[in-house]
Amino acid sequence: MYYFKVMELYSLGSHQPSYGILASVLESNACTYVACVPDISCDRCFVEELAHRCNEGQLSPMHLIDVVLDALA
Repeated sequence: MYYFKVMELYSLGSHQPSYGILASVLESNACTYVACVPDISCDRCFVEELAHRCNEGQLSPMHLIDVVLDALA
C-alpha cells in the first residue's frame, strides 16, 4: 500500500513554508520512503488535495513527479 503525506519545508532565512509530498510504501509492517517532491507550492491546501488524490488512487510513486507537474500546469 502506498501512502502520500504533505511535508512542510522552510528555506534558510525564510519565514514562509513551502509544501511537498513524501511517498512511502508499507510492506510486511515496514514503511519505506520511496519518492519525494519538495517545494511544490506555498499553498498547503493545494498540496494536501494532491496528496489525497494520490492516496485515493494508490498512485505508483514512480509517477509522482508527473502528477505534480500536471497539477501545476
